[in-house]
Parts: sequence; structure tokens; C-alpha cells
Amino acid sequence: MTSPLLSSVGSLAPGLCLLLALFLLAAGGPLQHANRYLAGFLLVLAVDMAGWAADLLPAPLREILIFRLPLCFLEAPLLYVYASKLCFPTRRARPHVAAALATVAFSAISLLPRAGAWWSGAAPALDSLSSREVDLVVNAAALHVQHYVYLALMIHLLWTYRRAYRAAYSNPDGITFAWLATVVGVSLLSHIFALLKSLAWISDHAATYYALERIIAVIAALVICALTLAALLRQHLFLGVTIDASGADDSAAPALAAEREKTFAEQAPALNEAALAKLKAYMERERPFLDPGLTIRSLARRMGMGQRELSQLVNRQLGVHFFDFVNRHRVETAAALLADPAHRDTTILDIAHRSGFNTKSSFNAAFAKHLGVTPTALRVRAAAATVPA
Repeated sequence: MTSPLLSSVGSLAPGLCLLLALFLLAAGGPLQHANRYLAGFLLVLAVDMAGWAADLLPAPLREILIFRLPLCFLEAPLLYVYASKLCFPTRRARPHVAAALATVAFSAISLLPRAGAWWSGAAPALDSLSSREVDLVVNAAALHVQHYVYLALMIHLLWTYRRAYRAAYSNPDGITFAWLATVVGVSLLSHIFALLKSLAWISDHAATYYALERIIAVIAALVICALTLAALLRQHLFLGVTIDASGADDSAAPALAAEREKTFAEQAPALNEAALAKLKAYMERERPFLDPGLTIRSLARRMGMGQRELSQLVNRQLGVHFFDFVNRHRVETAAALLADPAHRDTTILDIAHRSGFNTKSSFNAAFAKHLGVTPTALRVRAAAATVPA
């Protein structure tokens, strides 16, 4: 018998999922392709959670609830493709979607005998603790394996995205990374409880099983409510998070990129020294690093260089990412301001902004990385050095 808590979540949460999915499908903007996969994930999740309100559903709908399990094989791939499209819009999604659909079909076929027996009353309900036959155990195990594989893929995706962004931008994109990191964290937490629930199901610990199911229902309700609030209060997450993966390999035309790299390599080292001197002189003269939104593309355009040539110059000749190259200049500027008695009353946050940093946390991290001290410690040290003996 379904508990009142599960019935409530199973009645309300699918409705919210449906509304969010319709919002994502109707929303335009640069993220509409990624949003379609998130909408698909929410629709599948709605069907899955509707099982908690099975007692409230009409008999024809209850009879097809057994196929909720095969549909669950779509959840992790759709969420991964959403994250992939958000980070790298040009990446292909079809292989993951096709593999997921094939898995759904295989799972549904494996459950057909059980569905027939259930419809005739010869088998217990799918969610019953007494249902621990091989077909259900294998499907549940495969579902858990798939979820954790895709969680690992999402973590690798975020690492790749962060690395590509650091190579092309002077300030990290906190919005996209933080949003997807939150999604991964919540997914991991949910699946840990789901795995524990499955273990309780297999080992026939009824009290633990039902307690974990209620915990999962509460987590699901909180997550759906949080998504609803995000759609209302932070619509930029779904309508237009700035995504530009031009610094990553995914967006470059392979033939053109290879030709440019070959040309650049043939002309090196004759051009390297001149280009490096030009870059250093430009950074000292024009101080473009004071722009918090500086990217390798905009700097290359200002200098009249190709983006890839500038990237190779920074990465190979200087041995650093563009992110670290620009921040080194910013840190040097900030250090000079902190040591200047004329800026004694200027706040550290103001100095961070004047130096080209857009957040105090990124300023402190870059300062510690390049100088090995905090801005406050450097200011105190500089003040002590100016005090006459």
C-alpha cells in the first residue's frame, strides 16, 4: 500500500515536471537544443515518480506501470546529453540517445513475460518486496551500472569543459560549471540512496526499504521545487547561459585546424620570438588584462593574430594556459597597487576589480598561486617595509 507521503509526491511532482518540460520545450534562445534533452529527462522522471501514486491512477494506467523500469534507462543518457550540449553544443548526441533507446527496448522485451503474468494476476506488483526474480534483479543492476557510468562521464565532461574554458578565457565561467556541478552532485546523492534501497530490496529489509523510498521521495520533491524556483528566478540558466567553446577542440574544423597548425609549426621558430616579443609589448603597453571579459579570441583580434596561433604561442612558448598567462599580469598589477602607499585605503576587492578580476575568490586563488601569499599578507609586508627604522 502506498504511503500518504509517496502518494502526495507521486501526484504533485510529475505535474511540476510536466510544466517545466513544457517551459523548456517552448523556450527559445541559444540553449534550446540542450533544453530539449533536459525536458525529455523531466518527462521520463515524471513517469517514474507517478508510480508512487499508483493507487490513485485508473486501472488502464496501472497496468502499464511495469514499463516504468525500462524507461528509467533514458534518464542518465538524457541528462548527460543535456550537460554535453550545454558545454559543447557541437558534440553529437545521437549515439547516446540511440544506445539508450536500444537499452529501453531490450529491458522492455525482458519484462514482457512478467507483464503478462502481472496483468493476469499471477505475479506480484513490480514494486513489491516479494518480486526478486532474476529479470528484475538484472534490470535493476544494469540500471545502477548505467547511472554510475554516466555520472563518471559527466564528471569527465565537466573537467574537460573547465580545462577548455581555462585555455580560452581569462576568467572562469562560474555559472555553467556551478550549475552542472550541482546537477552532478544531486544526481550522485540520489543514486546513492537508490542503490541502498535496491540493496535493502534484495536483502528483504522491508523497514529499511520503505524508509529509503520516503527519503528518495523527499529528495525528489525538493529537487523539483528547486528546479521550478530556478526557472522562475534564474531563467538565464535555461534561456541563455553564455556558452562559447571556441577554445576547445570540439568547435574547430579538423582540416582547417590541422593546416593552420602545420603552417605555424613550419614557420616556427623564426616567428615565435618576434610574436612573443610583440605579445609582451602589447600586454605592457595596452594592458588588455584589465578587461575581466578578456578572451583569447578578443586578444588575438586586437593584436591582428590568428586565435590558434596565439593559443599555441602561449601554451607552447610560455608553457601556460591563457587563463594563467593573463592572471599573472593581473596579479603583478594588483601587487603593485597593494604595495603603493597611495592605495593604502583602497579595499582589496576594489584592487581586484581594478586589476581585471571579477570576483574576490578568483583574485585570492590567483594571488596565492602566482605569489604564494595572500593579498592581505603582501599589503602588511609592504607596509612594514616602508616604516622607517
